Order: sequence, then structure tokens, then C-alpha cells
Amino acid sequence: MEGIMDAEGVELEVLVGLSSRLCNAIPEDFERELEHGPNKERFIKRLVSALNSNMTPTAHCPGIRRVIVEHAIYMMEFIPVYTSCFKNCRMMEALLMVGCTPSRAEKYRFFSGDAGLMEHSIPLSTLVARAKELMDHE
Repeated sequence: MEGIMDAEGVELEVLVGLSSRLCNAIPEDFERELEHGPNKERFIKRLVSALNSNMTPTAHCPGIRRVIVEHAIYMMEFIPVYTSCFKNCRMMEALLMVGCTPSRAEKYRFFSGDAGLMEHSIPLSTLVARAKELMDHE
């Protein structure tokens, strides 16, 4: 988690993706680590900040917004108290911007040169809608 606090670009995308998978697979351990590692509000602020600073996805790291939104969803689903932290850190505003700025590159899991291969099964717009729904029900 400390790596996420300082990482940028592809490294940030990879670390947030890994953290997201850990949160999904073992939410209790993730919560315990977050409570003992960097404080949860600082971590959540970092996720929101990274989302805001990547409003225009690049070819360098086209999946960064997806992994951040997925991570937020997992955190709010498994540890509902984090929903209010995301709200306080202005996640809803960031989600609204992501929803208004779709990128064709975000549809794909892999690339061969400039060609996208293998679309994600869940569109980013659906993930954004789920995150907003979770925040609306808090």
C-alpha cells in the first residue's frame, strides 16, 4: 500500500490493480492492513487524486481509471464504512468526470501495437454506475 502512495503511471496502475485483487480476495486482511498501514483516509485520497489526475487515459496506462474504480467498488462493498470516506474525498465528482470522458482504449484488456484485443466483460461505464450507486445508498 505504501507503494501506491508514491507511484505514478504504469507502476501505479499495476499496484492499484494488485491491491484491488487483494481487497476482493481477502477483504478482512486488506482492511486490517489498511488500518495498520497508511491511514485509510490518506489511501482513499490517493485513489481519488490518481483518478482525477488521469481523466484523459493515455496509451501508456489505459487501464488506470478502471482499476481505481474497481478498487473503490470492492472497498465499498466489503467494508461499507469506507463509502463515507470516498464521499468526503469527492469521489462522486471524479466518477462523474470519468463517466463523461470515455476512452475507446479502456474497452480492451490487451493491445497488439495500436489494436485492442479482448474486450473487458464489464464496460467501465457499468463500473462507474455501480460505484455511484454504492455511494448514493450510504
